[in-house]
Formats: sequence, C-alpha cells, structure tokens
Amino acid sequence: MFRDDLYLPAKPETVVIETNQEIYRRLTHDLTSMTNDELSAVDAYRLYRYADLEHPTWGYCFEAARNEITDDIQILFRNDDEDDLKFLDWVPLSSFYTPEQALNCDVSYVGPSDEVVLELLELCLEVFEFATATEWSYEKRIEFYHSLPLGELITKEAIMAFRPILFGCPVFDGFEWTFPENNE
Repeated sequence: MFRDDLYLPAKPETVVIETNQEIYRRLTHDLTSMTNDELSAVDAYRLYRYADLEHPTWGYCFEAARNEITDDIQILFRNDDEDDLKFLDWVPLSSFYTPEQALNCDVSYVGPSDEVVLELLELCLEVFEFATATEWSYEKRIEFYHSLPLGELITKEAIMAFRPILFGCPVFDGFEWTFPENNE
C-alpha cells in the first residue's frame, strides 16, 4: 500500500518480534494495568529518542523485539514531531529516555496527555483484535503504524471521531465493531 511513498522498516535480523496475538495480549494487559492506575500510558508508550539524531524527538513505542544473540531490546518507534518528517524504525532501547528520565535531563515532555494515549491504545487494541483474527502480516502492521495520523489524534474527541473513519476502510470489511460512546 505505502511501499512506493514511504520507508517501511524491514523486519530486523536475529530478533524475535511480537505476533499479532502477543501484541493483543500485551495491550489488553497494559490497558488493564492503566485502568487500575498501576501503569501510566505516557510512561509505557511515549519515549524520547535522543541518540543518533540531529534533532531528538518524542514519539510512540509500538512494538518491542529481543535480539536472539545479544538479548538487546529493539523498539519499533514512530516519531510525532510536527517539524520533522515522520519516521518509523526499529531502534535500540538504549537510544531512548522515558518521560521521567527526560525530565531529569531538563527535557520537558511534549505530547498528548495520559488520557489521550490511553484512548489511542484502546483504538490499537481494537485493531489488533482484527489483526489477530485475520492474521495480518508484519508488513500490514507496519503500514498501519505508519499511516496513523498521530499529529491529529491529540484529543480523546479526535480519536473517537477517527474510529469510524478507520474501521470504515475496506481492509476492515466483515468485522463487527462496537464503538465506545464519548461520555464527556
């Protein structure tokens, strides 16, 4: 779909990536922990990439993979800096700061609130319910991550408005969706 226009990262060599089912289970677990105030959505899924960049940037961690040889962790990272080109790539975990670590280095957090990141993760959970049921390929997942309009999904209302647009796409034909109501 996007192969001619965008750089989509290849599956890293010698790493074990998550399957659709593993991503679905991780999101389910993390969302439960967030609902129970045991985990912060921003702390878990927003990272500050500082290494090997002329312009460090905030972004989202979508997947993790473990190198089979070195046990190093790779993060599938998508930046959301309005001033830079958007990119999606596998990056070593050592190239990132959590929001708390960034603050300790005098870098202020830039990005959506915990409530908005939580809503985005709920959207991703719905997508991975479908991805699991229809056995999405690695390439299909990468295209999904790259095509998310993160710069526009900065409020809960924007994410709620985006749901029917996303799930109205032909790729989701035949899957039954129940859209949560916006109770605000």
